[in-house]
Amino acid sequence: MGGRACVVVLNWNGREFIRDCLRSALAQTYPDNRVIVVDNASTDGSRDTVRHEFPEATLVPLPENLHFARGTNAGVDEALRDPKCDYVVTLNNDTRVEPDWLAELVRGAAETGVGSVASKLVFMDRPHVINSAGICIARDGSGLDRGWLARDDGHLDTALDVFGASAGAALYRREVFEKVGTFDGDFVAYYEDLDLAWRARLAGWSSRFAPGSVVHHKYSGSSSPRSPWKTYQGERNRIWNLVQNYPMRHVALSVPWNAARLMTAVARRFGRRHGRGDSAEARGDSLASAFARGRLDGYAGLRRAFAKRTSRAAYRVADTATVERWFRSYGVGIRGMPVG
Repeated sequence: MGGRACVVVLNWNGREFIRDCLRSALAQTYPDNRVIVVDNASTDGSRDTVRHEFPEATLVPLPENLHFARGTNAGVDEALRDPKCDYVVTLNNDTRVEPDWLAELVRGAAETGVGSVASKLVFMDRPHVINSAGICIARDGSGLDRGWLARDDGHLDTALDVFGASAGAALYRREVFEKVGTFDGDFVAYYEDLDLAWRARLAGWSSRFAPGSVVHHKYSGSSSPRSPWKTYQGERNRIWNLVQNYPMRHVALSVPWNAARLMTAVARRFGRRHGRGDSAEARGDSLASAFARGRLDGYAGLRRAFAKRTSRAAYRVADTATVERWFRSYGVGIRGMPVG
């Protein structure tokens, strides 16, 4: 086990939690590491906190908020300029990591062909509940955190193959970025890690889950978990991920699958909302509007999505039969998808 690991922390107005994040990231037992903090034009003083209190971290100050994908890419680019960097590790700023977190991630990448390694994220205020243990995939271009809201009672503590890793805390082998590129900046935020997982898989890389790489996650510390903006981004990016990465047969089959999923979600949400006040109805209307706008803008960007699909043929080695096996191994059914 060895090689330099460059940890990229993206910060935007993270004054509330950036100190705990960096203290833990800088206190790792894995010796050959470097911490890079990309600041997305914070206005709350957290950039100065990084600069003055953590001089051992490399600060990459951005002149404007580039959001997650492009902001993280600035840190990935900085890491890849280091010729000794073998692994790039992404980490949300609203996290606190255990001392062996990085060592366990690097250990998970020891096997030949492993392109990424997923951490075990638990909720900071509910440390016995799983936030993510890797990424699962769905047939309509969407994805789901493996183990979402499950009790952390040990039943997921097996190091095994997963489809991909949540970029909230993930290790990527340098060669993955060099082969398939960095996060898709057009995604802005959300599903960019799912898209990268697809690209890496299509290029022949696998992904592992490292149960000993424990991360305490505030979850949506920089955005509301049920915001219209997040809903918009998710639906638009789902469509692009579908078109850019799925075999055409699966793109066609995704339409009835997605319709059935939405009908199921509406029925479940209606049952939950029955009897609630006007505020819940108004919030639902706002989310529905954001969902519709996301879908329309997703369709508007299809020409660009198809162009990206064509460019990926240069490294694609996985055939349609292989993708079908992925759905059987890493897929989630309609009833397994969250209402939101």
